[in-house]
Amino acid sequence: MENKEVLDELKTILVERLKFDPRRAADTGFETALPKGLDGSLGLDSLDFIEMSIAIEERFGLVLDEREDLAPHFESFNTLVRYITARMARE
Repeated sequence: MENKEVLDELKTILVERLKFDPRRAADTGFETALPKGLDGSLGLDSLDFIEMSIAIEERFGLVLDEREDLAPHFESFNTLVRYITARMARE
């Protein structure tokens, strides 16, 4: 799966699972920060990240190890897409 396809799937997760406005999701890109408190970020909180993690596991067939510090992977769409594609390549 190409990076753009993964990004599009993540945008779909934002709309369907996290109930984001589709126009707002469409305006995001690889550089968009995810956690709240960062300039220009989507403002996701800890519950959003849990919901997103579950959706990622379901959509991409991955198991995210809760013992691993996943925060660096959820900094932006770019870091998350790279993490998912690398994991899919190993699976």
